[in-house]
This record gives sequence, structure tokens and C-alpha cells, in this order.
Amino acid sequence: MNARRTILNRLYVVLGVVLLLPLAVVAQIVRLHVVDGGELRAEGTKQAESFVELPAQRGAILDRAGRVLVQNTATFEVNADPTVAGFAEREAELTDLLGRLTGKSGEHYRRKIRDRASRQYVRLVPRLGEAEKDELDRADIPGLLITGSFARRYTYGRTGAHVLGHVDRDLRGIAGVEAQHNGPLAGRPGRQAVQRDMRGRVKAIVGGNVVEPENGETVVLTLDLVRQSILEEELARGVANAGARWGTAIAMDPRTGAILALANAPTFDPNNAGSFSQAARRNHAVADKIEPGSTFKLVTAIAALESRAMDLDDTIETGEGWAYIKGRTIRDTKAHGTITLSDAIKVSSNVAMARTAEKTGASAFYRTARALGFGQSTLSDLPGEVPGTLRRPEDWGSQTLTSMAYGYSVETTPMQMLTAYAALANGGLLVRPHVVSERRDVRGDVTWSAPVDSVRRAFSERTARLLRPAFERVVKEEGGTAKAARVDGLSIAGKTGTARSAVGGSYTAGVYRASFAGMFPADNPEVVMYILLDRPTNGYGGGAVAAPIFGAVAARWIGTFPSVAQRVAPAADLPSRPTAQLPRIGGMPAPLALARLRAEGFGVKLPRRAGWATPVVYHEAAYGDEARVDRTVKLDASPEAQAAEAPGAMPDVRGMSTRRALAWLRASGVRVRLKGSGVIRRQSVAPGAPLPASVSLTANR
Repeated sequence: MNARRTILNRLYVVLGVVLLLPLAVVAQIVRLHVVDGGELRAEGTKQAESFVELPAQRGAILDRAGRVLVQNTATFEVNADPTVAGFAEREAELTDLLGRLTGKSGEHYRRKIRDRASRQYVRLVPRLGEAEKDELDRADIPGLLITGSFARRYTYGRTGAHVLGHVDRDLRGIAGVEAQHNGPLAGRPGRQAVQRDMRGRVKAIVGGNVVEPENGETVVLTLDLVRQSILEEELARGVANAGARWGTAIAMDPRTGAILALANAPTFDPNNAGSFSQAARRNHAVADKIEPGSTFKLVTAIAALESRAMDLDDTIETGEGWAYIKGRTIRDTKAHGTITLSDAIKVSSNVAMARTAEKTGASAFYRTARALGFGQSTLSDLPGEVPGTLRRPEDWGSQTLTSMAYGYSVETTPMQMLTAYAALANGGLLVRPHVVSERRDVRGDVTWSAPVDSVRRAFSERTARLLRPAFERVVKEEGGTAKAARVDGLSIAGKTGTARSAVGGSYTAGVYRASFAGMFPADNPEVVMYILLDRPTNGYGGGAVAAPIFGAVAARWIGTFPSVAQRVAPAADLPSRPTAQLPRIGGMPAPLALARLRAEGFGVKLPRRAGWATPVVYHEAAYGDEARVDRTVKLDASPEAQAAEAPGAMPDVRGMSTRRALAWLRASGVRVRLKGSGVIRRQSVAPGAPLPASVSLTANR
């Protein structure tokens, strides 16, 4: 009995649970829909909705004249689903078309389709141009999947590569201006609300939130494409002729710090930067620390004059071409005897400069070097710049001062040497070098401009005025070390440098760096340039291998500076023109006749109360007559004079601007159909024919 009751109790419990389960389910459903329904539905919608990024167009990079150096181009990836109906029937047409568009064989693409890893997908062309994509669209072949993306195109290949830099696959700048100004160039991507189904497929939400992308700004450089190309050509030629390992050259406007051109050899193509070595992509102008050699004698000369320790006319005993100073033998290339400080600059005497530095003193020398920016960054807007090394006087040894006097025991960059010589050129001001002039938004409005200001005054204007002629002697006088930098008719000041190069921490015989720093015109420099060659083997002195590059560049650059060109080759006065033929103006409205006659040099007297539509003719003269250009031509509006000039005749508007031709003909009641713009080249009704109701004009520039 007890067993039976136990079994029944268990059955009742199970039956109760079974009966209560549907009620619990119904209660849960009610709770989900009524109590928590709104919150859960919102969470589900949130999970199903997301945003896709709308890419921004990366900004262009222009040279100072507005030439496009870098821009975005659209590229397209071509994929296919061979299982789509109709694809197989047109496969041969597709492969032949792709072969023609890409320069590969049709069999190449047939093999890709045949050997594909996926049944429904094959990648045919990774990068296709816009014009080729349009032709593929016109073919309308089923099963094609074409997706577009942006690529960066460097219009002139290797030209300006180390300034421009390059980007990675995601169009992020990783070198040069592309990296330094990556943010403004990249812009801001937008986003669009989309919805995803359970399979992750995306579809746009009609009326959904869309944030439009902000396209990147345009960057305008201080470089000029023509000058940049010339500098690169001459540097590459000079490096090859000298058998140097590499070379770098920089040119600057000394008044503003604007970099006019910057080149390295060897160089690379930013369109395919990954194919070049790290050495080729290295910007030696800012990334390499060097012992400058004799170009650093500028610092010695400035320190001596600023401290009043010496004047340019003070004499220095250099002996037989060598001297034992502070426990070290210092040598010149030959004996100079007793010379002035100005002579020491011209012949580049190490002995004279060492003795000059001793008279100047460590404190004054260090202050001058520091004021000129050595041991610091130049604050240029090129990435990767190193500051150089200038030790404090308390860390100097007994020979440090005399070694620094002629460019050893100090490390500089080519950019630092350039800014120091720019200070000599501009009257003693240290300027900040920069390669970016301004940035513009998509409307062309300037959003940022490079500040034109000096960092500080490094030395007095008087010192600069005294020193420039001494450095001019280096180039123009016999015995100067930079005769190879000469350009006929152009005054040039500069200094050569030849420094032994340390290999593995010690100097090696026959291993040098050769340099030349120069400026032109010497009396009022518009350009300062620094050239450095590493380890030349066909000659080694700065005067032998670096100065000729400067001379070649300067000779070719003259024409790009009108004021310099005028000084080198002054234009002859144009011959005077006492008389000229009167142009055809018969029946022309008064303002147009006035403009045409003035363009020929004539003064004009119009008839009284001549309005815009008043036709005029010559008074007592005719078209083609010779007349003095200094005379005043009188015009008449009388009916008799108009009759003499064939009233109601079609005028000759060829050679006129479209604006003036339209104004004249419309004033005469003629309807005009115009094709083109600029200057009228053809008219459908011949001059002198009866005035038509309408006429067709063709214009071009």
C-alpha cells in the first residue's frame, strides 16, 4: 500500500509539472513582449545595424607653380564567378579582352579560370586602370565582380622622391612630406549606416545616417619641378663622374628658408618604393651626420670677426705648409707663408684657421657655432632629421678647438651647413628651412601657410657684408679652391670642403667626403646651395668633384630667375617703331576701335557722345595707311563716313577675343553661334559680305 501511494504521489508531481510548463512558457513570452520587449528589440536592432567607412580622397601635392606632383588615381580589381549563367559562353571573349587590356595573353587568363581554387571565385586582374575598366563595363560580361580603390600616383616618377616620400598599402604616409603631413593629406573618412543579416550580408538603410568624408587638403611645396629636375640630373652626373658612393644636394632661398630643390643620388621611385633598398630611400640631406671639413671654416671666420679677435686684413704665419699646434701636426696642401685671413679663406689654409681659432678662444667659437644652429635641429619640416653633435667647451680636449677650426671634432648635417651659409647670404639671420609652402582645402582656400620669419640673428649684418667678398674670392680669383664652380657673367661666393671619412671609428687613407657650399649672385644672393659627395674615387677634393656640380646647376638655373638672368645677359633695348599701319576698324563700335588702336600704340580721339553701339570710321584716313605711332588718330561717326566703309557689311572679327566679337555683332543685331573659347579663328560669313541675321564663329586658344 505504501509503495502504491508513493508511486501515485510521484505521478501527481510529474503531471503537475507537465501541466505547469506551458503556463511558464506563456508567462515568459508575455514578460519578454510586454515587460522587456522594447529594450530587447532596441538591442537586437543595434546588433543588426552597423556602419561602413566611406574613404576620403587623399590630397594632392603640388610644386610651387601648381604642377601636380602627387595625386590619387582609381584602380580596379577584377574578379569573376564562373558559375554564373552566361559566363561560360563568353569566357573566350573575356579572356581575349583582358589580354588586350593588360598586355598579357588570353591563355594566361583562361588558365587562371581553369585552375582556380574556389568553384565560385577567381581573381583575374589585381589592378586595372579607369579607361580599361570602362571598356570592360561596356562588354557587359555576366559574372564579373569589379571593385575599385584608390592608389597613389607620383606623376614624375623619381623626381623629388626624397621630399615627397611615399605611402603604404593603406595610403598612410611613411616617408617625406607624405608622412610629415599625413593627417591633413589623409582627410577624415565618413561613414554610412548599414544593416547586417544573420549571414553577415550588408545592405544600406534607406534614409540611414550618412556622414560624408572630408577629403584631404592639397599640399603646395616650395620646390620647382624644373629646378628640381636640373639638380637631380647634375647631381647624378657628378656622382657618376666622381665614382662616389652617394651624393646629396640642397638649394634654398636664403631670405625665407624655402627649399628650392633637394636631391639624393642614388634615388628611388615612390610609385614602387618597396623595390628599392633602404640606402636608396635614405634622405642624406637630413639623416646623415658628417664631419664637414673646410666648409666649417665659415664658423671660424665669423667667430674671429664677431669677437674682434681678428680682421680680414690681419696676417697669419702658416710657414712651409705645416705647423705643430697643441701636440698635433696640421698640414696645408702647399706652403702659403704669411697670408691674411681673407687669403686663408681663399686658399683654404688649415694652419691659418687653427691659429685664428686659438686667437678667438673656445668660448667665442662655441657661441658662434651654437648661434649658427650646430648641435641642434634646423626645425625643418622633413622627417628623420638628426641634430648633429657639438660638444660643450668643458668637454673639449686640448686639440678640439684647432680641429674644429677646419671642420673636424664636430658633426653636422648637410641641412645644417646649408642654413649656416644661408645666414652668410642673408645678412646674419638663421632661417628655418621648409619644403611646404601652404595647404589648401578642397575649395582652394588656404588653410595654413609656412611662417616667414627668422629663428634668430646669428651674427651681425656687418660681418656678413665683410665676409661675402672673401668667399667670392674662393671662386673668382686664381689660387681659389673653387674655380670649377665659375659661371660666366655670374658672381658666385662659396667654400670647398674635403674631409677624411671615418670608417669603423677610425680614419682610413684615401676615404674622403667632398663638399661645396655656394651662393649666387654673390652681392645679393637669391640661392644658396650645399653639395656633398661620399667617398669619391675619381678625385677627392671638394673643388674637383663638388664645385663642378654647383657650376653646372647654377648655369642651368639662371633662366629660372629673371632678375639674375637680366644681370648675366642684359636684354637689348627693342628698336623703336616710328610708324605702323592703321588696323581695320570700319563700322566697329567705339570702345572696340579704341582698344584696337591703343594696342598698336596710337592715341585716339573719339567722336563726341560716342556710346557703346556707335560705329566709327577713320577721319581723313583709311585702313592700311602708314601713320606715326605718336600721333592721335581721329575717328568719325558721320553717315557719309560709314557709307565709305561699306555699311551693313559683315565685319572681320578674326583675331579678336570672343567677348569683343560677340559684343560687336550683337550690337549690330546679329545672332551668334560660338564654338570654343579664346580668340576667333573662323567665321561662317566672309568679311565684307552683307550683314547676316546669324553667323557661326569658331574660337580656340
